[in-house]
Amino acid sequence: MADTIGTKEWSRRALLAGMTATPALAAVAPAAAQPLNCAATTEAAEARCRAALKNARGTKLVLLGTGAGPVPGRTRRMTSHVMLHDGAAYIVDCGLGVTNQFARTGIPFRAIRDIYITHHHPDHNIEYGPLLVIGWIQGMQPSNVRAFGPPPLTEMTRDYMRSAKATIDFWAEDLRMKPLIGIDVHDLPTAGPVMRDDKLTVTSVLVEHPPVKPAYGYRFDFTDRSIAFSGDTVPLEAVAQMARGADVLVHEAMYVPAVETYIRAQVAKGRPVSVEAFMAHMKADHSPVEAVGRIAQEAGVKTLVLSHLTPAIESIGDAAWRAPAAKHFKGEIIVGHDLMAI
Repeated sequence: MADTIGTKEWSRRALLAGMTATPALAAVAPAAAQPLNCAATTEAAEARCRAALKNARGTKLVLLGTGAGPVPGRTRRMTSHVMLHDGAAYIVDCGLGVTNQFARTGIPFRAIRDIYITHHHPDHNIEYGPLLVIGWIQGMQPSNVRAFGPPPLTEMTRDYMRSAKATIDFWAEDLRMKPLIGIDVHDLPTAGPVMRDDKLTVTSVLVEHPPVKPAYGYRFDFTDRSIAFSGDTVPLEAVAQMARGADVLVHEAMYVPAVETYIRAQVAKGRPVSVEAFMAHMKADHSPVEAVGRIAQEAGVKTLVLSHLTPAIESIGDAAWRAPAAKHFKGEIIVGHDLMAI
């Protein structure tokens, strides 16, 4: 398997601006017969999540946000996940909405132990700082929390705490709380071992998501379950090796026909965009869902979870996401939805 897919020059600013118009993709799959009641859907998902976590035994994975890209206002929130093991919560990525989504799980904020950032794009790190402040107000114990991620995570944490100092000081004075000074932050300049204790071993692997360097995937080996995250990447042999024999692989996924439908619609409207250049960019940074199935099959994982979905629209049904991956992966395939507990 080739380690990366080729790339061409392309404007990231144009890409991000363009992806805000994703409703044009609704033609890819039939829309629901009735309008989606987002509030009712969220409430139902929250109830199912809380029920799954109540008195849960063993490690549980909760998909807090399953959408790709820094686009607000969608049903799918930006990327974030949490693993719950023996009463401790381990968060992977902090896209917009992570704090509210975490609260909806019913996991207490005092349970937060580790936060892992895969790379520094806004749909993965934009709410890292706010999570720390709101979490502290809601009972998180800063002395128990560690953060890991690519440089300059330590500097980013320090700068955010400095920017929030007035807010933190006012709150600490009003409620007689110990001020939030900071947490234990670890920059990860290179891939490899991240941390190890009697409950968990964490390792990282370098992935390909240009021009972001470094960008990581992570593997979490708990005493009862192993869960791997691809991060944002093209299909990589290194991810398959990292995930070898894991119980769960959470992998980003791009549904190429929907992306192509979107960009062709934009061209038809007169937008000066090259379909070929746009698709070359996407293939240089992300993983077509069919290739994700090959990665999962090679890794020999039990369950493949498709998350960080591109495009993150509900009009693409689960069957459309699952079918390309199932061409190669013969295990269980779960199409991620926000607040799904696995």
